[in-house]
Amino acid sequence: MYRKVNILRQIIFYCVMVTITLLSTINLSNSSLTQEEIQEKINFFRPAIQKMIANDIDSNFIYSIFSHPDINFNEKYIKINVTGYLKKTDYSDFYNEKSVRESLEFMEDNAEKLAECEQKYKIPKEVITAIIWIESKHGNYLGDNNILSVYLSTAMADLDEYIELNKQLLRKDFQGNEQELAELDKKIESRAVKKAKWAVNELKCLSKIQNTGMMDIFKLSGSWAGAFGLTQFLPSSYLRCAVDGNNDNIIDLYNVDDAICSVANYLKMAGWSNSPEDKRKAIHSYNNSNDYVNAVLTLTDKLSTH
Repeated sequence: MYRKVNILRQIIFYCVMVTITLLSTINLSNSSLTQEEIQEKINFFRPAIQKMIANDIDSNFIYSIFSHPDINFNEKYIKINVTGYLKKTDYSDFYNEKSVRESLEFMEDNAEKLAECEQKYKIPKEVITAIIWIESKHGNYLGDNNILSVYLSTAMADLDEYIELNKQLLRKDFQGNEQELAELDKKIESRAVKKAKWAVNELKCLSKIQNTGMMDIFKLSGSWAGAFGLTQFLPSSYLRCAVDGNNDNIIDLYNVDDAICSVANYLKMAGWSNSPEDKRKAIHSYNNSNDYVNAVLTLTDKLSTH
């Protein structure tokens, strides 16, 4: 039975690959790349394409990725998304005097929308303001990484050559014993598999966002982790939690009203309540870091005292 299923998958993959190749020939006039350049990208990303096909991502979407000149492989995304957890982030600059001053100005400029969200979502304006500051400095730092390139590259993270690349990278500064090194190797292997799977899921979410017509995802830029907008949402978070905050029938996380309401909705959906434990859990779901949670709450407290 397993052999039959495997053969069926191979047939499906072959058929989709043929479709993608045909699309690259038929729609060549829509791309600045040559047929040879597109085919070279398709061949290189074949392992990622297999995963995308297995996750029922539309072949037209897959083709459109590889025909776009700005979407390319970069191994830095594999390195940082797999090994970045080892580097501790210093959040102290996010609740200093300048951060408080800038955040108070943001609260004043957006007082009406913040008050509306406090009423509707029961999320304090200080918390919303603090998160948007830490995520993007209220839209002044959005990141310039091509989002599709981030996820397409990271989808290749579980290939042996890139797992070995990350292992060798960590060995340069490693100071532990052999047992600790072996444990680190296992961690890198498991994270590589996890991150590759995660990236493919986010690619699928991007295809769904593209179908909504809300934004052109091929021009979408953001962080090395694939987050975008003032809120620095992942594509999956956008689909799940982003809302239209200014009633223009478009959900645009680069619009401050949409961003404010989307953060409030995210925290509400994450279980925010008056309980200190629930508050921490909700913020922790936004960013899986205790230091991040502490930074948000510290800035929140400082804003609340003004």
